[in-house]
Amino acid sequence: MPNILTDKDMEYYKENGLLFPRRLLAESVAIAYLNELEDYEGRTGGPVNGKWRYKSHLVFTWINELMRRPEVLDPVEDLLGPDIMIWSSHLYPKEPGDGRFISWHQDSAHWGLDSSKILTVWIALTEASEENGCMRMLRGSHKEGIARHRDTWDPNNILTRGQTIDAEIDENQAVWTTLQPGEASFHHVDMWHASKPNETSTRRVGVALRYITPEARQERVDTDFATLLRGEDRYGHFQTETHPAETMHPDAVAEHQRIADIQGQIYLKGTGRAGEVGLVETNEAR
Repeated sequence: MPNILTDKDMEYYKENGLLFPRRLLAESVAIAYLNELEDYEGRTGGPVNGKWRYKSHLVFTWINELMRRPEVLDPVEDLLGPDIMIWSSHLYPKEPGDGRFISWHQDSAHWGLDSSKILTVWIALTEASEENGCMRMLRGSHKEGIARHRDTWDPNNILTRGQTIDAEIDENQAVWTTLQPGEASFHHVDMWHASKPNETSTRRVGVALRYITPEARQERVDTDFATLLRGEDRYGHFQTETHPAETMHPDAVAEHQRIADIQGQIYLKGTGRAGEVGLVETNEAR
C-alpha cells in the first residue's frame, strides 16, 4: 500500500479537508499536457468548452493517462484506500479578462453521490495565482454537512446552475490555493470552495479529477458510470467506461454523448435543462 503522505499530511487533510500544494508532476510534464490541449484547441478553432469539459477522460487520451499516473493515484490511495474509481474529470480553462468565476459551493450538493469518501485532485497545467483565479477554500468547512444552495444561473458563473451556498461567508478566512504547473490541491467533496475571475493577460488551466470508492451510490439517476483504477469493485454500482483509442475517436465521442446526458441529468436535476443539452447550453453561454 502506498505511504506517500505523512501522518501529518493525513491529519491535516482530516481536520481541514484540503491539502496543497503537492508536487505531482514535473513542470515539463504539465506543460506537455497543456500543449496537448492547446494543439486540440488550435485544430478546432478556440478554447475547449461546452460538454467536452465534463467527463473529459472519455475523449482526451492525455487526461485518461493523467488520471492513472502513480504520482496521482498513490496519495489518493493514502486518503481513500486501495479501491479507487474515477467518477468524473473536468477541464477548467479561465481565459484572461472573460469575467468567469465559480461561486462558493460544495461538490456534494449536486453530484448525487451518497458517500463522503470522495475527493478532487486539481492539477495545475499553468500557474494558478490569486490574480488569475486560483481556488479559494474554507478550512474545516467539510465538517459542516451539506449546506443549502440556491441557483443563480449567472451567465459568468462556470458552475452548471450558478449554484451558490446560501449563507454569509467570511471571505477573510479563505485560503488561496496557489499552484505552479504540475502541483495539485486535494479537497474533500464537502469542502466550501470558490474562485475569482482571471484578471491577468494569460490563461489559467487546470484539470480536476474526481475520485471515489466503489461503495458510493448515485441517488439522482438509476444508471451512472465510473472507471476502476485500482483494487476491486465488490459492489457493481457503476457501469464501466471505455478507454478512448485516440482523442475524439468517433466511438469515444458517441460514448461521451451518452454518458454526458446522464451527467447533465445529475447536475441539472429538478430544472428544465437536465441532460446533455443543459451541459452545452450552460457552458456555451459562458
